[in-house]
Parts: sequence; structure tokens; C-alpha cells
Amino acid sequence: MHGFDYAEIDLIMRAVKKEVENPRDVIFAKSTENSLKMKLAALIEDLTEDHEYLKKNPPPVAKPSAPEQD
Repeated sequence: MHGFDYAEIDLIMRAVKKEVENPRDVIFAKSTENSLKMKLAALIEDLTEDHEYLKKNPPPVAKPSAPEQD
């Protein structure tokens, strides 16, 4: 996604995930200086590799912090 801020990207991702059968199979990416210079085939290959890695190695889910006690 190019030209969107993070709040807009979040809304787009949530909307798309509601509409597709397998949302974990959809690749979302924000453009970077590097990705804008890449050839499309190389970019797709790079994104696909990253996506497959993250599907197999999901980042840890942040636990809600406990309220501070006085």
C-alpha cells in the first residue's frame, strides 16, 4: 500500500480480512524506499518469502499489561 497512513492501512486490512475466506493467505505491505525501486517480480518473491516465514513463525502476541497498583 502506498500513500496511506497507518490508521488507514489498519482499516483497509480489517475490511479485506472480513471479506476473504482465508485472511492469513493475503499479503499486506506498505511501500518502502527499497520496495519502490524493486522490479515487480522481485518484490512479489520477497513479499511471498516474508509472508511464508511469518506464517510459520508468528510474532509473539503482546499480553495486556497489568494495571499499576499504588
